[in-house]
Amino acid sequence: MDDDGDVGDDDADDGRRAAARARTDDSRLDFASSDFDPVLALKKSSNATPPFPRMRALDTVRQCRRLLPSTGEKVGREHGAGRQTRGLASFAAQARAKQRAERFTKEDAAFAKRERLCDALANSKHAREGPLRVLRDARERRERVTIVTRHSRGVRGVATAYVEAFDKFANMILTDVEETYTVRVMRVVERERTGTTDVVGGHSRTQTRCAPKLERRARRLQQIFVRGEQIVSVSIPPS
Repeated sequence: MDDDGDVGDDDADDGRRAAARARTDDSRLDFASSDFDPVLALKKSSNATPPFPRMRALDTVRQCRRLLPSTGEKVGREHGAGRQTRGLASFAAQARAKQRAERFTKEDAAFAKRERLCDALANSKHAREGPLRVLRDARERRERVTIVTRHSRGVRGVATAYVEAFDKFANMILTDVEETYTVRVMRVVERERTGTTDVVGGHSRTQTRCAPKLERRARRLQQIFVRGEQIVSVSIPPS
C-alpha cells in the first residue's frame, strides 16, 4: 500500500478507538447502567448529571437504609427486571402484627365499656346499706369526711379529706388530706433524787433519764391510701 493509504487506515483506527472510549465513558457515567462508576462521576471533568439533580442528599446510613428492601424481602427478576418479591417470613410477620392489632382493638373496646373500679365498689351491696353508706354518700356528694386513725398504742390522730375510692374492708383512697396527729418522742428529763438531802458543791443531787412525750403535729397531703384496720371511725361533719 502507498503512504496515503497507510495514513488513512491509522486515522480510521484512531476514530474507532475514540468512539469506543466515548461509549465506555458514557456507560460509566450513566446512573441507570450496570457499568456506572461513582468515582469517575464525582470528578469535576466528568460533567455527569444525576437523574434528579435537585434531590436532597442523604447524609447518614440510616437515611439510606429506608431505600433498601427490608430483611424479610428479597430482590428477584422472575416477574420482570427490578421487581421486588417478598419472602414468606415477611408475610407471616405482617399477619401476626395484624392479629395483634385486632386483639388490642377489641380489648380497648371492652375495657371502655367496663365500669370503673371505684364506681363498682360504691354501688355494691355492702355500700348501699350498712355503715359504708356514709362513705358512698360522701363520695357522691363530694363532701369532706373526718377519719379517726389509730396505731398499735392507741389513737393516732384525725384526718379530714375527700373520699375517692373505698372497698368493703374500709380501705380508702383520700385526697386533699389535712391531718393532725401525735408522735411519741423521747425527752431528756432531770429529776431530783427522792430521799436525799445531801448537797454537793451547793447543788442538790439530781438524776437524768429519758421519758416519752407525745408531740402534736399537723400536715397536708395531696393523696394517701389508708388501710381499713387503721381506721377507728368515719363521720361527716355538719356543714
